[in-house]
Amino acid sequence: MWKTIAVVGATAAIIGGAGTAAVAASGTSTPTPSASSSSSVLGNSANGATTGARKKLDVDRLRRAVHATWVTENKKTLKFTTHDAIRGRVSAVSPTSITVQAADNVSQTYVLNSATRVHARANKAAASITDVKTGDPVWVAGTGTTTLTASRVVDTK
Repeated sequence: MWKTIAVVGATAAIIGGAGTAAVAASGTSTPTPSASSSSSVLGNSANGATTGARKKLDVDRLRRAVHATWVTENKKTLKFTTHDAIRGRVSAVSPTSITVQAADNVSQTYVLNSATRVHARANKAAASITDVKTGDPVWVAGTGTTTLTASRVVDTK
């Protein structure tokens, strides 16, 4: 379930990335992505990509994603949840929070709680936040709008 949400959300963030960048650059609230960016981001048949090739392209783009925000709707409650993810280096870590700085210098701080799961990629096992050190490369995902709460921290060193 988590992987499905992460892949769908990150894909949506990547697809919307061109429009978001246009909004940020232009200051307008109505993005107008160019035809070339839309077709290359979506990997449509205009460039001859097959479904399998498109999926591989999407996965490759997800692996290069630096940070993303996306919103999902719960089909039962019809409530929306804002998700956030960032990949970068730990600039600060404590038992209650982690701050990550991405390659483009965007920095995000996440609150840690008992529901936060920490995973160490090196030994492919669950870990503790005390195993995560300043300077470690990490991937953090969570929810929230003004205060981000981490649901998962993956130490990728």
